[in-house]
Amino acid sequence: MYLEILKDHHEGIYKLLDTITGAKTETQAISQADDISRALSRLAGLISIHLAAEDKFLYPNLAKSDTPKIRETATTFDQEMGHLADTFTTYKEAFMTPTKIKNNPAGFLQETHRVIDALIERLQREDQELYPLVEE
Repeated sequence: MYLEILKDHHEGIYKLLDTITGAKTETQAISQADDISRALSRLAGLISIHLAAEDKFLYPNLAKSDTPKIRETATTFDQEMGHLADTFTTYKEAFMTPTKIKNNPAGFLQETHRVIDALIERLQREDQELYPLVEE
């Protein structure tokens, strides 16, 4: 049940990421700034709940598992990706409003690529490596 909620979060996150990463040029970032800002705001809420659930509860509990592979994978994920919440918060604060995006479209595109790629990597690794272990 708990894992299904986290998987639902992933689906919602992916949909919001599509809007945020839809702008490929500075001109597109400026013209789509309102939509991007709304998606980023909704994503920030979902991410804060999701990452807190994983970083504060899922990973620590799985790190105590009797199954060595689950324990090792959870510990590795936490060490490699546990900082993502702070990274995302910095990104969100830099580009939360349309004005901030419009004032620095090049920075927005660069940071979006860096931060969102890291977030997508985490989601995909959880979907492909961690969650299947827990479901077994």
